Amino acid sequence: MLAKIRKESRTVLADLVKDLRAYRGQKHVSRILDAVRILPKDELAAMAESLVNLTSFKRRVTMDAETVGGPIDVAVISKGDGFVWIKRKHYFTKELNPHFVANYYRDEKS
Repeated sequence: MLAKIRKESRTVLADLVKDLRAYRGQKHVSRILDAVRILPKDELAAMAESLVNLTSFKRRVTMDAETVGGPIDVAVISKGDGFVWIKRKHYFTKELNPHFVANYYRDEKS
């Protein structure tokens, strides 16, 4: 009798897990993937940055190793535009390096 109950319990649990995975896929995962397919590049970049921030936050508040964090650089790579910075941290202050800023923007305009 006990063996039969255990077997039935495993079957019910397996069916429940299967149904929950199907529900998660239909109600959550597929909706996000459908939205991502039509997002413009700037919103995809914002989404990527948000996902990195969420991962960093999760690692900080759990016992996981903090392998993600700090300022985030965001770029978009596309066939038409190639590599384009969306958000880029500066490794030095502009005020202390005016010669670099002057040269950088001079080369960009020409």
